[in-house]
Amino acid sequence: MASFAGSLFKGPTITGGPPSRAGSAAGTVDLSNAYGSLAKNANFDDISATAIALRAQEKANVMGIVGDVKATGITAFGQAYGKKILGEARKDVARDMASANNTNTALKAIGTIGGLALGLSDESTKDNIQAIDDALEKLRNLKPVTFHYKEEWSTSPERMHHGFIAQDFQKVVPDATYYDEEADKLCIDTGDLIGLLVRAIQQLETRVARMEAVNALAGVK
Repeated sequence: MASFAGSLFKGPTITGGPPSRAGSAAGTVDLSNAYGSLAKNANFDDISATAIALRAQEKANVMGIVGDVKATGITAFGQAYGKKILGEARKDVARDMASANNTNTALKAIGTIGGLALGLSDESTKDNIQAIDDALEKLRNLKPVTFHYKEEWSTSPERMHHGFIAQDFQKVVPDATYYDEEADKLCIDTGDLIGLLVRAIQQLETRVARMEAVNALAGVK
């Protein structure tokens, strides 16, 4: 219709004025006629209702998917957070158990270097303090040996060690020997040897000094 009206009413071309709105008006008439034709169609309302229903269903599906994603995310977050708390609790328990075991072992072996020898050397922690009279006698009765640990008791069974047999050590220094209930074995607190060795060196030094004095008096060089 717009093209037909345009062909019938051809007027002079106007320049310099405002742009013509004839095309827009013609387009509006066409849209109005098209809408009127569709409105007369009995299926128009059905089509609109169907389109609205489809959009609503699509939105519902999207919302449902988002809800499922959120629910899954919350569940996963809860599980992860729960595992984190459980893991931290297990670490705390393991740390406490390790601390308790270390303390228990140290208490059973008071005097061990790296254990409580340096930590509990204060005089206020000790009773019945007495000087060691004859360390040489004790050291003389000890039986130093070389040995290899059995495979089930060592990660390097091929390595040779220098030390003592606990049963022999116990006969000479019983208080420096203790029983490990967990391993079900007799153990040695070799830290006690430090005091004996220092005292033995002092005894030997005294003997050497006396011998040197006697030799000096006798004129022996």
